[in-house]
Amino acid sequence: MRNAIYTALCPVRARQQRLFALRCAAGGLLGAGLVGTALGAARLVFGFDVPAGAIGGLAAGPVLGLVFGFGARRSWHGAAAAVDAHYGLKDRTVTALAFATVPAPSALQDLQFADAAAHLGTVEPKAVVPLTAPRSWPGAVAALAAAVVVLAWPAARREVEAGPAPVPEHILSVAADQKEKLAGLDKKLSETAQGLEDEKAEDDKKGVKELLDKLTQKVEDLTQPGTDEREALAKLSEMQAEVQALANQLNVAAMDGQLSSLGTALAAAAPFEGAGKALQEGKLEKAAKELEKTEDAKLTPKEAKALEEKLKQLAKQMGDAGQGSLSEAVAELADSLKGGNGKAGQAARNLAKKLNNAVKRKKLNDLLTAQLEDLKEGKCNCQSSGGLRVKQPQKSDSPSSTWGRGISGNVDGEKTKLNSKRSEQQLTGTPGAEGESDVETTATPEARQQASREYKEKYQKFKKESEAVVESEPIPLGHRQTVKKYFELIRPSNGDPVKQPGPVPAGEK
Repeated sequence: MRNAIYTALCPVRARQQRLFALRCAAGGLLGAGLVGTALGAARLVFGFDVPAGAIGGLAAGPVLGLVFGFGARRSWHGAAAAVDAHYGLKDRTVTALAFATVPAPSALQDLQFADAAAHLGTVEPKAVVPLTAPRSWPGAVAALAAAVVVLAWPAARREVEAGPAPVPEHILSVAADQKEKLAGLDKKLSETAQGLEDEKAEDDKKGVKELLDKLTQKVEDLTQPGTDEREALAKLSEMQAEVQALANQLNVAAMDGQLSSLGTALAAAAPFEGAGKALQEGKLEKAAKELEKTEDAKLTPKEAKALEEKLKQLAKQMGDAGQGSLSEAVAELADSLKGGNGKAGQAARNLAKKLNNAVKRKKLNDLLTAQLEDLKEGKCNCQSSGGLRVKQPQKSDSPSSTWGRGISGNVDGEKTKLNSKRSEQQLTGTPGAEGESDVETTATPEARQQASREYKEKYQKFKKESEAVVESEPIPLGHRQTVKKYFELIRPSNGDPVKQPGPVPAGEK
């Protein structure tokens, strides 16, 4: 009997489930349309961008409604109430459904089951639950259409004037400074390279020209709009790499070592002693002048043989290091020593010409080294200006990893007031009279020289320590430049010759 009631109500409950799902889908469509309309209107008013798939996302509303409609199951009581309401059974079906849960029904309840089952046999599910369109369906379709229109409507494009950010003032200052220095470097490098006359002269001249063109272009790039501090530092680093590449091509360090060895060999022979010592001291111009004055080498056979062997060995080393013309000139000088053939003077003058080329390459290298220092300073100035140069009322005691240009104010406090009593006394004496006197020597030339030597030693010691710290620790570029300038200011001067101590006056000790 119970199964008969459930079997009769099952089609009605199924149609109620489908009708509920349709209503949920219509509600989801209405909600999606309203949200889409509001989003599209806001896009047209405020001009912000909406994702391209926003229109397709409107379908999510009805889909979610259907899922919810079929997921929320309809009750048996609702189906029974719908049958009673449609056929006017006065709750017979609802009562029979309630009695169905009783484990041992009474005779009256069995009579109720029989009466309800007789009426349920004539139930038509389509008549009880007709599947009609939900009332919210027209509004949902209208909301969907409005959402599609406002989302697809082309928004008025605002005229926006956008462009790269202007270059900061301190970077423009660095660029102007580098441009001015580059003009002077161009003239000096060109004039120095012009005098080179050997097999590598053309390559070096070409390298100088290419370097100047690259540096000029990169300085111009510093002034282009949109250049920030990071890009400026990168450009200056590229300029350093270009300058260092040409310096490596000149290979002055290897050439200095070879010329020093040549000086050691020549200094052992009397005719070339002056040139040899000059080469040992790194005075290439003086060595070239000494070699130009050499007419002939008067050496004993043993001295000539020893010098010849050393020069040939040096010539081979120079050739292996890429110093072709210098190697040939040294080999020529070695050959001229054989048998005293009188060609040593000509060979020495030829070597002097090669030394003049070495002098020019050293000048080129010095100019490039100076340019590297200028670029380092430019990077220091480029890494922020350090702020305004203003005087602070007090010094800061808090540590910081950045640097600035502020000036501390009154850090020592007010001057101490000396509330002491002062008395003035008049001293009288006899004019022209000589009294007892003691003479004490407070300084001597020897003491001054000792202090000077100790000062130089301390300077070298602390300079090495500061350079080690600057290279190993993450010190801001501005602080590095400050340390460098400090040691330049306190560097001992070697320009004045050291005076020999004179005789001590008779009255001093």
